[in-house]
Amino acid sequence: MGRQTARGKVRGRFVRSVSARATLAAAALFITASCAGAVATQGGSGSSCAALLDYGGRTYLGHGLHPDDEGDGDGVRAGRRLGTGSVPGCDDTPNEADQQATSRSVTVYAIEGVDPVHAVTLDYPTGGTLYIEQASKKTLPELRKLIEAQELDDAATT
Repeated sequence: MGRQTARGKVRGRFVRSVSARATLAAAALFITASCAGAVATQGGSGSSCAALLDYGGRTYLGHGLHPDDEGDGDGVRAGRRLGTGSVPGCDDTPNEADQQATSRSVTVYAIEGVDPVHAVTLDYPTGGTLYIEQASKKTLPELRKLIEAQELDDAATT
């Protein structure tokens, strides 16, 4: 009888463990689907298109940091002019068939202390967003460190 009790306990724990994992997996799937649906269906006055930039055969994704404009930004300073890029058009109003999503040309600048292979910025105040190359291995925190290091170097030389 002791063996049956031990097997019953082990089997019961296994069943509870499997059902707990299944419940957690279902909850994670539900949350993921809910979040994805919310992003895809958000409309209203805000734009639902990603901030993309095409420059030099690369695609960059925009982030909410702005170049330093007389101390008003987050410390990202536009460096030398690199050339012209394009911001793809955005058709985020599905019920308006007559609107064409056209891309626009923008001036692309290097960021002091950061290789343009990893990140660039646009002509501020027209743009001013930090754009990180999609295939870059550099993360936003790593780029912030590079930018801060450049600022320290600049402060030491002045």
